[in-house]
Amino acid sequence: MDTPTKTVERSARSSIVMWAVAPLIWAALLVGWLYLISNGPVSTITLVVLLALPAPWLLWASWRMPRPRADTYLAEGGALLTGFIALYLATLTYMMFNEGPAPVELMVVFFAAAAVFIAAAVPLPGRRIAYGAAALACVILGIGLRVLYSGTSYYPGIDFITKDELFAWAFLGLPALGALLQVLWWLRGRSRVRSA
Repeated sequence: MDTPTKTVERSARSSIVMWAVAPLIWAALLVGWLYLISNGPVSTITLVVLLALPAPWLLWASWRMPRPRADTYLAEGGALLTGFIALYLATLTYMMFNEGPAPVELMVVFFAAAAVFIAAAVPLPGRRIAYGAAALACVILGIGLRVLYSGTSYYPGIDFITKDELFAWAFLGLPALGALLQVLWWLRGRSRVRSA
């Protein structure tokens, strides 16, 4: 007969496994969509749903999952990873064949991503610097790709991400800087606790 402790341990293990494989399942569904691509409305709706899925995923991990737990951190990390990929793919989708500035839809996507980061930071004081930097990056990209258009706006060729320095610095640099500042803030807090 199972004791309550064994049942909780089994549930915790299954939750860890589920959140660990969730990004792989998301990626497999995305690759499956690429191979089953068609031009119909069902294909477009499927892509939009897949690319939007990391937003409620991150909000669930931030607002509803208990901390500190391994499955919560796996869920949060998976949401951030898939969200990063989704934003990059949204940029590819809208900009690859675009001759002018980014369309309004892409600006709305980046503004929505910024709102998700801000909402995810509300219950997590230990994430506010990192998520704030990511939200700022989204706002800069939303405005920058629309307003600061140039003839070399986007090249999806052999370059790592793009020749557009604004995109590279904002998409990669600001979130990385925010994460670094958040870690330094956390270390500062720990050193204060130890010295007290």
